[in-house]
Amino acid sequence: MRNDTRPLRRGAGPAAVLSLLFAAAAPLPAAAQTERYAAKTAERLAELGIDESEVRSIQYALKYNPQDRGPNIVGAKAWIRLTSCTGYLIVDMNRSAFVLQTYTEGDCRVAGVKAY
Repeated sequence: MRNDTRPLRRGAGPAAVLSLLFAAAAPLPAAAQTERYAAKTAERLAELGIDESEVRSIQYALKYNPQDRGPNIVGAKAWIRLTSCTGYLIVDMNRSAFVLQTYTEGDCRVAGVKAY
C-alpha cells in the first residue's frame, strides 16, 4: 500500500489524475440515480395525505439533458399508480428533487392537485 504523503512516481501523475476523473464521471445505474427522488416523492405523498397503503406502485422516469453540456440528468417524474384509480399521480421534479408540479392523468383525482 502506498503512503499518501509521498508524491506519485514520475510519469504516473497525469495517468492517475485522468483515471480518477473518468471514474468520477462514470454514470450511476438508473436505480441509484432515482434514490434522491424517492424521499421527496414520499414527502409529497404525505403532504397530499396519501398513505402507503393507497399506493400500488411508483416508477421513475429520468429526464435527460439533450445538450452536450451540463448535467446528464436534469430531473425526474414519479409516476404513481394509486389503488383508487387507473390513472397516475405524477410528481415532476428538477435535478435537486425540488417539486416543480404535481398533477394527475386518467381517472385519478386528488384533492388540491390539477387533473389532465
